[in-house]
Amino acid sequence: MHRSASLLLHACRTSACKQIQRGVRMSCPAQCTTSGDGSGDSDLPTNPPKTAPALGPCKECGFPLKPAPTLTPTTRYIHCDNCNKLYAGNIIEESSKQWTVKIEQRRSPPYPSQIAEYLDRFVVGQKQAKKTLAVGVYQHYRRLEHNIESGAASIHQIKEDVKNTPRGVLYQDENRLGHIATSELRSSPITSAYMQQVPSMQTPPAKRAPPVFRAIPDKEPVVRLEKSNILLIGPSGVGKTFLTQTLARILDVPIALCDCTSMTQAGYVGEDVESVIQKLVQAAGGNAEKAQQGIVFLDEVDKIAAAHEGHSPAYRDVSGEGVQHALLKLVEGTVVNVKSGRKSVGAQQDTVQVDTSDILFVASGAFNNLDKIVARRLDKKSLGFGSSSGELRVTADDANSEQARKRDYLLSKADQGDLINFGIVPELVGRFPVLVPFHSFDQDMLVRVLTEPQNSLLTQLKLQFAIDNVDLSFSSEALQQVAQLALERKTGARALRSILEGVLLDAKFTVPGSDIESIHVTREAVLGEAEVEYTRRVVENKQAVSAM
Repeated sequence: MHRSASLLLHACRTSACKQIQRGVRMSCPAQCTTSGDGSGDSDLPTNPPKTAPALGPCKECGFPLKPAPTLTPTTRYIHCDNCNKLYAGNIIEESSKQWTVKIEQRRSPPYPSQIAEYLDRFVVGQKQAKKTLAVGVYQHYRRLEHNIESGAASIHQIKEDVKNTPRGVLYQDENRLGHIATSELRSSPITSAYMQQVPSMQTPPAKRAPPVFRAIPDKEPVVRLEKSNILLIGPSGVGKTFLTQTLARILDVPIALCDCTSMTQAGYVGEDVESVIQKLVQAAGGNAEKAQQGIVFLDEVDKIAAAHEGHSPAYRDVSGEGVQHALLKLVEGTVVNVKSGRKSVGAQQDTVQVDTSDILFVASGAFNNLDKIVARRLDKKSLGFGSSSGELRVTADDANSEQARKRDYLLSKADQGDLINFGIVPELVGRFPVLVPFHSFDQDMLVRVLTEPQNSLLTQLKLQFAIDNVDLSFSSEALQQVAQLALERKTGARALRSILEGVLLDAKFTVPGSDIESIHVTREAVLGEAEVEYTRRVVENKQAVSAM
């Protein structure tokens, strides 16, 4: 009898016996041990086992947690054998280790001056845009480091709070002791003796409602840095997209280059807005935590401007204003469920949750005729009959460098109100506080675009002919003429390749398999008034002389 009472007391004190939920066990399982002296005293474990993995303490009883088996490798659940609690997500110690690894492994970000110096090797001009992007990228790195360290400090504080909380003992967890009620214990001398030993169990204690509100701190422990999204504005062919592509090569964070022209509102044919984050997750190798630190470049954002007035009320702008509204929460910060690209059990792709709060968004667009909107706001006549030759007069002739300079001046004065008048919803405009205007290229700058960058167009063309052991050269007048023709086409630097491809088409057809040694392009060849000059090898003449 005395031995049976000891076993019952042990079963009630250690909730590790999972069968206790189906009724009180009258004997201990094989893994439960009691004192072997027969006195009936059992030792309640108060410290976690030394062999238990360091997966963090249970919030209910303080005992160590253990990983629970799941069907998918990406889903993580943690189980407490003591109180039979199941947790989902990361655990404290594991998260703190991840924060530490991120801080230690992350390299020092390049300084803004170093980023701008690197961009100078590939992009001509746009000094103000380079400076703004360099500062934005550098601050993005520093903001991530600060927020990561702040998150690690918060996790450390949670660990200290859990450590200072009393561990689970016999009378500590009143709600857990409620299962040993008189309705579950059969009336017997054993149970009666036990209930006399534990007077508090004669009447189940009432549950105490948890506090509804947390204590309001006098001061926030850490300051979280918020992001400043960037909007690039400028005419076509001035290097907006190329600048972002070049910047992506040196960054140590995932990059996603997205085109807004293919986006539509959810439910319509086209790409959803969430595909932007999915591309970022793919660039991060399926790692959602790494993707949350990335940068998203939204190209051609001006193409999703709201439709002009005059449409039928039944018209639904699914690729314009609808996309803008879908981008609102994504740009500001929300949790998105996207496919990670990894296969799980059943050949189905796993979905991961990505928090976009720390993702930096950089949008760019040509915003044609935005300068006219700015001119009207400044009470200046943009174009039209009767306009005086004022300082801010703008004409449709972009070939004139003076008029292009005036247009650049108007774009530099653009603000959020002008973008709203252009067709961007106010909510989306407010989420891009940094406006970066790009200036147009004049003739001299287009010549520099041809010759100066490390990966310039002339360097590429010379390499193509060098594969066939042919040297390519241009006269200075020819380069000036190419730049002049590019200005007349009004497509910026994009017109340079089109012009040179037409000039060198016959040469590319003739050179392979010929005795041509070098090619020289003159101004007349660019204008189509003459052919390019060829220089042929003299090997055949030497062989003929030796034969005589």
